[in-house]
Amino acid sequence: MTKAPSTRRLRIPVRFVHSVWECSLGGPVPVEEATEAELVVDPNSISDRAFLELMQREAFHKVLDEGTSLLVSLTVKHESPPKERLIPLLKRYDHFRGQIDSEFLKSWSSDTLHFIEVNLAGPDNKQARLFGTNRGGLWLRTLGVEAVGLASTTIRLPTEISVDPVRSLNHAYTKLSEEFEGSRISHTGNIYTRVLYQERNGRWYPLDLLRNKALDKQELEIAKGLWESFTAKMTMTSKTSDRK
Repeated sequence: MTKAPSTRRLRIPVRFVHSVWECSLGGPVPVEEATEAELVVDPNSISDRAFLELMQREAFHKVLDEGTSLLVSLTVKHESPPKERLIPLLKRYDHFRGQIDSEFLKSWSSDTLHFIEVNLAGPDNKQARLFGTNRGGLWLRTLGVEAVGLASTTIRLPTEISVDPVRSLNHAYTKLSEEFEGSRISHTGNIYTRVLYQERNGRWYPLDLLRNKALDKQELEIAKGLWESFTAKMTMTSKTSDRK
């Protein structure tokens, strides 16, 4: 049986000598033409100050608008059920059959998996200053060309849980976990895998796909459009910087 080629990326130590990258062990870097890679360098070694500023610039790129629905996934166990008045808020996985990409739910049990719908609400004063707008939504936060996270304005929960919006997705997840995941010791979770957004094809995907630049799913129009727009902006900014 032929062993499948490894998908693990190689780290090759190199040095820049006479305008050419060479292996630190000696000789040229033995890679194919048009190979793409990433350089990890000390900022102090960058000779172009404008380029350095571009690579260290923080920015926010809006992904979803105020009012957009999100699904928070919760593991509700039979031995620790939520309060009876809250049970109607839960939607079982079967309710969304064919609408949630099961590729990302392989490690979850459909028997205990439930969802609660929440909505992106307006910004508080601090968020309005940060995003420079009075409209709510979800933003991709970047540092240079790297995605470093997602940031939202306040989140509206079902009124049975909170009349007032909570301040963030993390806060929303904690509130919901406290109400519906009574068996857990800790009520924190990874919002990138536990919160889903709806693509234009009607299917739901984890928020993690919105900060993933290396997308291979053609139907992810929102995610791909976000990165295409971001890349175009970075290219224009870089060209403007070069002309100065």
